[in-house]
Amino acid sequence: MFGFVIFLLLHLLSPMQGQLFDAIDSLFSDLFGPPQPGFRPGGAPPPGGRFGPPFAGGPFPNQFQEQPNSFVNSGSGTPFPQATGIDSLFPADCGRNPLDGTGNLCFPDGVLCQQRVSRSGNINYGGHLYWVSWLSTDPQLRNTNWDWFNARNYCRKRCMDLVSFETREEYEFIKSQMGGVKYFWTSGRLCDFDGCDRPDFFPKQINGWFWSANQARLSPTNSTTAFHDWSFTGGFNPPRRQPDNREKIQQNGENESCLGVLNNFYGDGIKWHDVTCHHEKPIVCEDVEGHIAFARQNFPNLRIP
Repeated sequence: MFGFVIFLLLHLLSPMQGQLFDAIDSLFSDLFGPPQPGFRPGGAPPPGGRFGPPFAGGPFPNQFQEQPNSFVNSGSGTPFPQATGIDSLFPADCGRNPLDGTGNLCFPDGVLCQQRVSRSGNINYGGHLYWVSWLSTDPQLRNTNWDWFNARNYCRKRCMDLVSFETREEYEFIKSQMGGVKYFWTSGRLCDFDGCDRPDFFPKQINGWFWSANQARLSPTNSTTAFHDWSFTGGFNPPRRQPDNREKIQQNGENESCLGVLNNFYGDGIKWHDVTCHHEKPIVCEDVEGHIAFARQNFPNLRIP
């Protein structure tokens, strides 16, 4: 039983805001040896396929946040994989507490993973499934906005995660779906939490960005040759290139640690912007092969495409 619990915890790990849970960190270090670097160079495929193993530990293999949350039944989120089919916009067994910012990442739900292929709002590109919230025929879904953390969990319940753009072709395809939508979340995240002290992450605003869904590092934000689409302007006064961390620097607010795609918000066309993670936006989810494999393994009686 103990080994099963450790297995589940290792497969849940993923970069997120918050402090490292010291007791579990020590336990994992003792059992499994020193942490290994988890980031991949931008665009490089992970071992074993595009998305790597299910619920890969990411850049910080020992990271696991467990904090009491008054809005959930358990301080550690869903204690094991389930197949309930409960289709909540904001799951009650995991997610982010808007009062204190703590939360837990979700296991996939076997039934929701099974049902994901027949939802309105689905689109396909290169044999890969995406779900676009504003294309749904369900008015509630079409008009819902999520903060970044809850957006990830909504996708993860369905064996998906927020979209990651590792090729320009994929990005251009999703851009073509925007229409009049003002913005949406990606899985892009700044490595500015505990454990992000590796020298190669500095300067953070240049080298510290990664796709949280698959652990691929973004190209340096100041690169003139590698693929990215950071805007040349924003809300900073006077304007600065993105990412600019404007809300922290100019408004004494939170760090702009999450990557959103904005649609001509500053007269700059469709571009990438760093945004404070508590802002709420529509979302694009995409299939994650590792999550699907994890669900198939845990729910062998369900046919999960």
